[in-house]
Amino acid sequence: MIPDPRAAVEYRVPAVDLRVGDLVNTSPGEDDWQEVLSVHTSSEDVTDEDVRSLVESVQGRYVVVQLTDLAPVDSGVYFGGGLAMTYATDDGADQAVKDLVSAEDGVRTYLYTKFELVTVRSSGA
Repeated sequence: MIPDPRAAVEYRVPAVDLRVGDLVNTSPGEDDWQEVLSVHTSSEDVTDEDVRSLVESVQGRYVVVQLTDLAPVDSGVYFGGGLAMTYATDDGADQAVKDLVSAEDGVRTYLYTKFELVTVRSSGA
């Protein structure tokens, strides 16, 4: 049998070994996968002052990881009145897709202990 190149294997790595491009499950069991944008164990290459200050305050104990912030759209999509709409859930009203999708530049910042194991899928890079 030929392996499917789209197949993903999940594994756990220490947070200090995360790499840009890795996919991290921030909520194992709920499948909230986000892409690693940056990993900081020291403040040497940090350009953002807020992130630099955070890294300096936890340096040596924690790994500061910045991830994408893309929320899932858990409803079917249809088109009506020139808009992409999602079907209502929990007896609510249908909503415009543009009101549900995450901003392109959304970023989550996480602190992992330097010993913490994180569930990842590699980018293959």
